[in-house]
Amino acid sequence: MAINLTAKYASAIEKLYTHSSFLRPHCKANVEMTGAKSCRVYMLKTNPVVDYNRSGTFRYGELKDVQDIVNEYIMTQDKAFNGVVDKGDESEQAISNKSALWLRQEIAEQCVPTGDKYGFAQLAKLGHINGVTAEPAKSTIVSMVYDAAAHMDENLVPESGRVLFIRAKDRQKIIMSDEWSGLDSLAGKQLPTGTCGQIAGFTVVSVPSNMFPADVYMIAMHTSAVAFPYRINDTKIHNDPVGVSGAVIEGRQTYDLFVLASKAEAVVVVAKAASRQACSVSIASHSATVTAADADEIWYTLDGSDPRFSMNRKQVATGGTVAMTAGQTIRVVAFGKNGKLTSDVSEATDN
Repeated sequence: MAINLTAKYASAIEKLYTHSSFLRPHCKANVEMTGAKSCRVYMLKTNPVVDYNRSGTFRYGELKDVQDIVNEYIMTQDKAFNGVVDKGDESEQAISNKSALWLRQEIAEQCVPTGDKYGFAQLAKLGHINGVTAEPAKSTIVSMVYDAAAHMDENLVPESGRVLFIRAKDRQKIIMSDEWSGLDSLAGKQLPTGTCGQIAGFTVVSVPSNMFPADVYMIAMHTSAVAFPYRINDTKIHNDPVGVSGAVIEGRQTYDLFVLASKAEAVVVVAKAASRQACSVSIASHSATVTAADADEIWYTLDGSDPRFSMNRKQVATGGTVAMTAGQTIRVVAFGKNGKLTSDVSEATDN
């Protein structure tokens, strides 16, 4: 008979997952689960500022409702695990205790790292890339951090809630840099576990280097720009199933990481410039030709929306053509393969 732990321990397992994760506690976009694999992300739509009219009925401009923009997403990651606790000479109580201990360890050592690694790959795929020529050194790493902060400043990203993830092997480069040691309020101060403190307005979080994709050196983001929904679909223990003397533990979780389209500039990826996928678009005779050699996928839009996220985007092959009309603008992005990072968004207007 199976003992289903999902209903009773779902909140505890989710808390354990979140506590163990480097990434998930910092992903705070509002998410509402609508199904086993589907969720909605809500964003408030703002209205443009207009000139005040000293006469007439609508002196503050035409009345417009405050509206939610609702985006629906499907979680693509559907993961499972299992383990057998052999009965041997152990009592049922010992088996139960060992099963619970193993479940906690499985989540911390396998489920969470797998999810974090996927999440950082999604950030690298969907964020803005600040290309650099070489990996961080003690003399350059702080400048890279400030460049990421400058990009956020230029795009009006709020200062509160900024997080910077760095590779563990780069942590000492920040701490040993002249800029860091010159900050009397931080140098030598005991800092929270897993963080290096604050720099350039970021809370700095050190993560194992193998969490990042190749040639990605650091990832900066604002907590409101990213959603990391996680759902426990099934967690149960089978006592003495056919063919097993003991207990079989099974678990299944679904999750994904989404960057909100309206806040994409609040995710900055510092990476090797040469690893970025190249993508270009040219227009002649009302036809756009897209070029992105060896890209995994190439997407375009004709309505001005961002092809990384738009529901109206369409796919095109490298060397392919897209029919255009006068005055129309095409925006194109190429997702790389074989370790290549996402291209810049290229655009061209049919004149």
